[in-house]
Amino acid sequence: MNTAHARRVRLLKCLLALVFAGSYATLYGTQYPSAKQEGAERFDEIVRGDFFAGMMGDDARLERGMKFCEEILSKNPRHAEALVWHGGGLLTRASRAYARGDSALGDGLWERGLKEMDEAVTLAPGHMGIKIGRSATIVGLAQSGWDARDARGRALLESALADYEIVYRWRRPVFSTLSAHSRGELLFGLASGWSILGEHRKARAYLRLVLEECRDTDYEAEARRWLKGEPNAVVQHDCRGCHVRPSR
Repeated sequence: MNTAHARRVRLLKCLLALVFAGSYATLYGTQYPSAKQEGAERFDEIVRGDFFAGMMGDDARLERGMKFCEEILSKNPRHAEALVWHGGGLLTRASRAYARGDSALGDGLWERGLKEMDEAVTLAPGHMGIKIGRSATIVGLAQSGWDARDARGRALLESALADYEIVYRWRRPVFSTLSAHSRGELLFGLASGWSILGEHRKARAYLRLVLEECRDTDYEAEARRWLKGEPNAVVQHDCRGCHVRPSR
C-alpha cells in the first residue's frame, strides 16, 4: 500500500465498505449496555452506528464506540469482535492524524489498527463478520492507494481476498436469498481486489458472476460497463448504500 498522506486520508471513504453485508439487521441505538451485558445483542449491531458516524466525521460518536470496545477488551483482551471494530477505529484516527500532517502518530495508529484486525481473525477464524470487516477494509485501502512494489501490501490484500472467497463459499448455498447489496458488494470486492493484484482473469470471472447473481440491479449494469471496457483495468467500486444514521 502507498503510504502517502493524500491516499491515507482517503481511508474514510474506504472504511464505509466495512458493513457491506446487507443481511445484517439494521440497529442504530444511542445507548450501550454495560460491558457485561454486551452478549445480549450481536456485537456489530451495538457498535456500528457510532463507528460509521465517527468515520464520517462525528468524533464524539467514534470515541463512544472506541470506549465501549475498550471496556470489553479490558475485561477480555481476546474479544475478537471488539478487536476488529477497535482496529477500524484506530485506522480512522490514523487518517485524521495524516490529514493534520502528523506522520509519526498516523504510522503508530495505522500499525496498531492493522495488528488488531489481524489478531481478531486469528482468534476467530470461523467468524464470518470478522472476516468481512477486515477484508472489506483492506480491499478499500487497496482501492485508495496501491503500490505494486510493496510486498507487504500485496500479501495483505491477498489474505483479505482469500478470506472474502471463504465467505463466498460459506454463503454460496444461500447466496440467492441474500439482498442484492450483500451479493453485489461481496462480488465487486473480489473483482476489485483481484484486478488490483493484476489477476484480471479472476476479476472478470467475478464480474460475470455479478451478471448472474445480481440480475436487474445497478450492480449488473455496473459489471457490464466494466466487462465492456479495458480488460486490464483496475475495477473501482464504491459501496452502494448508506450505513450511517444520526443518533436518536
